[in-house]
Amino acid sequence: MVETAPLRIGYVLKRFPRLSETFILNEILALERAGVEVEIFSLLRPPAEDRHALLSELKAPVTYLPSKASAARLTLKTGLEAERASFADVFDDLVTHPPLFSGKSPEDVAVLHLKASVLAFLAHRRGIRHFHAHFGSDAATAALLLSRLTGGSFSYTAHARDIYHTYTSPLDDARMRRAKMAEARFLVTVSDYNAEHLRSLCPNAAQRIHRLYNGIDLTRFVANETMRQPGRIISVGRFIEKKGFPILIEACRILRDRGQLFDCLILGDGPLRTQLEAQIDRLGLTDVVRLGGSLPQERLIAEMQTGAVVTLPCIVSESGDRDGLPTVLLEAMALGLPVVTTTVSGGPEIVVESETGHLCPPGNPAALAAALESLLVNPLRAAQMGAAGRGRAERLFDLERNVASLRVLFENAQGGTARIAEVGS
Repeated sequence: MVETAPLRIGYVLKRFPRLSETFILNEILALERAGVEVEIFSLLRPPAEDRHALLSELKAPVTYLPSKASAARLTLKTGLEAERASFADVFDDLVTHPPLFSGKSPEDVAVLHLKASVLAFLAHRRGIRHFHAHFGSDAATAALLLSRLTGGSFSYTAHARDIYHTYTSPLDDARMRRAKMAEARFLVTVSDYNAEHLRSLCPNAAQRIHRLYNGIDLTRFVANETMRQPGRIISVGRFIEKKGFPILIEACRILRDRGQLFDCLILGDGPLRTQLEAQIDRLGLTDVVRLGGSLPQERLIAEMQTGAVVTLPCIVSESGDRDGLPTVLLEAMALGLPVVTTTVSGGPEIVVESETGHLCPPGNPAALAAALESLLVNPLRAAQMGAAGRGRAERLFDLERNVASLRVLFENAQGGTARIAEVGS
């Protein structure tokens, strides 16, 4: 009997772990349960924040690459001739592949090359031939450079900001994104909306673009009706423009002025916290709207189970950034809760209007307030929508099933012949 070598994948990530990127940790854990050997390469150290308890289950070793300052010192230690050769290679790349490094300084480009070189050395020693990144930003660029250096292959998952945000200019950003898509063995993205956008951006890569929804561990997200508090609105996300939290706070003012009994808990953190706190104070909502912090997943589940409804009023930011497929809404559905969101990007792929929740036009506090009120005043209907949402989560957003499709893509990238069907297509 011939033994086949285990599938080995190098994950290239900007920072690992991140409290706000549970979907990456869940994906890697599911791959490990499926027999895939994973090594994680983090371009930067993670921030000082709480950690998910699930990290204790991770088998994959994590290697942290040198910081920019350390990389500069390392470059100096390699000697003058090596330094000249390194920067000559960088110059050649800037001349022959300018879109790939659009908006980046020569120093940033040099550091990316150096990190890719370190990764190539480690990957060669560890027998890794395929590399996968999350987000089509520096992590995907490093994975691309790594594939060139090793003669291997790379892929990446595109999410939201990495697809829509304007970094330099719309034209230069489109060229940069096409440069990565052109060399990727395959590209995964989290919604049909994203997939159609990317296929129109780079038609030559259309057949290599796959929609795979973020997966939810349905064994961990289980409905618990005994914990629900009538009238409680839950919202979760980073305090940034595209999440639309000022719209939610204004909708809460409308609900308060109508005499609706409720309380609203917004969990997260970010640069807009001070602005949101000021808005809550200005509108006299401190008794009904509370800003919590960012929580590890086990504590987040417990808080979400107290909700009557979960909402995320996504908008398109001034830079063009928008959410792809907000994981918190998938988690809410898995918990049997009705959800209210907007028609931005993947919203209509999550919510079936009037069946699993409600969809609102973005940036419309009155419409959001009306949608929330319709669920708060009719808990029986809300419970029916929540149950329908759990069924939809089981059909479309099951972690094990979706990661099995990703595993097939990895096998194909390394010489397999299997084909996948997009879940829910």
